[in-house]
Amino acid sequence: MKGQKSLLQRIASEREIERIIVAYCRGIDRRDSELVRSVYHDDAIDDHGGSFIGGPDEYVAWVMDHLLHFESSMHTLHNILVDIDDDDRAQAESYCVAHHVRDTGNDELLMDVFACRYVDRFENRPGVGWRIAHRIVVAEWRLRQPMLSLAEQPQGFVRGARDHTDVSYLDHLPRRLAD
Repeated sequence: MKGQKSLLQRIASEREIERIIVAYCRGIDRRDSELVRSVYHDDAIDDHGGSFIGGPDEYVAWVMDHLLHFESSMHTLHNILVDIDDDDRAQAESYCVAHHVRDTGNDELLMDVFACRYVDRFENRPGVGWRIAHRIVVAEWRLRQPMLSLAEQPQGFVRGARDHTDVSYLDHLPRRLAD
């Protein structure tokens, strides 16, 4: 019967939608344009406030360029609430805190922290599945603070990369030997 999902189907849909939201954050932090693009339907709208409003292809081009201003970024998700409307529509609200590291050019780093909510309408379309059809980013607050210099950052750790060379993309984890 249309509109009547079993509990298991609803849980599976909610999980898929949550996975898409997480994939978006990974794609942004790793500057993976294909992954970011994959979370949107072709006719989706992304509304990033006064910075960008438009379709997914234009958004991906804009955000990949915008991310070049940062040495690194980390989007952390907190509360994610998914409401399945029926078999092919859902609403989601996700709390996010985005940390953006800026190099000041004199061995000092600045951390821009932006708290927002992603308010999304998802649609489940034949042959594609669940994807974002419309996203509005709701700004909550922002702060900027100094960070430790690069020389004072933890040593000996694998460093994150903002592309497919990041360790999270490897088929197997490399064995590292302690000094």
